[in-house]
Amino acid sequence: MKYPKVHTSASSSSPQWHTLFEGQWQEGWMHSGIAQLKDGRMVFEAPGGNGLIYLDPRTGNSESVEVPVAAAHNIVVAYSGSEESMWICDPGAEPPGQVVRINLAGKIVERIEEPLRLPNEAGKWRPTAIALADNGDRWIADGYGLSLVHVVRADGTIQTFDGSDSGTPFNCPHGIAITTRAGKAVIAVADRANKRLVYIDESGKFIKVISGEVMTSPSSLINHNEKLYVTDLYSSILMLDEFDTLTSIHPSEPINAREGWPNALKNGEIIGPTLASGTMNSPHGITVSKDGHVHFTDWCLGGRVVKLVIHLHLQK
Repeated sequence: MKYPKVHTSASSSSPQWHTLFEGQWQEGWMHSGIAQLKDGRMVFEAPGGNGLIYLDPRTGNSESVEVPVAAAHNIVVAYSGSEESMWICDPGAEPPGQVVRINLAGKIVERIEEPLRLPNEAGKWRPTAIALADNGDRWIADGYGLSLVHVVRADGTIQTFDGSDSGTPFNCPHGIAITTRAGKAVIAVADRANKRLVYIDESGKFIKVISGEVMTSPSSLINHNEKLYVTDLYSSILMLDEFDTLTSIHPSEPINAREGWPNALKNGEIIGPTLASGTMNSPHGITVSKDGHVHFTDWCLGGRVVKLVIHLHLQK
């Protein structure tokens, strides 16, 4: 298949906008993360789930592969020697969800089992994001399940954190990433329903909270050159520099109050939204490509993938 660059727009005060993919809303929801493979292709969920699309942004050529996951909610590329694979957090259409590593052919090669704290919590596992530490630790956000953050240590032991040492327990810790601050690794958690980011250290100890007026629903995180890029589900991309100065690189008015959002309502029926070039609908997954461009997915029926070429006219 080949997906053309559907829209391109730019202005002197906003990022240059390239729509790389726009699905058909009748195909179902796109509730997707996004990542870049070593060969430059972008990988994201096929509308309707249970599949991935590999898209070459240089040519528009793509291929799809079936995968045994309901939703590729978060995708992280991993390497073992010359082997390239992907960790996928799948919250599931219904709980429990799963965290799996798949090869490029779509086959599961590794699985992280549900971390349990109490027997009555079994089966409520709905993981939303994973971050891989250089020391082999794997940090997992259970955003749609029990609102917990787990770390599977390199030796197989598991620790669980509920965020309460920040003064407020996590409420939908939706995204997670690892960055560096003051020369030390920091785990950043997008605590979506609490409208904040929470920093913890490698031991799980609370460091600080970051929030601001522009942060209304922080969802997914990516670290690039020690800058954190954040999708705000109500139509914005945020950035924190190495000093944690919070800015919006694509500010817009929240549109979540629109009837039927993130979709549209027509004669009482939910249909796909009109996705206008230059206007975010419901930014969900995020990555930064090797050439430094932000890519995000819109969460809605059909879905969309957009590349932003950012001009640093940032607004606080």
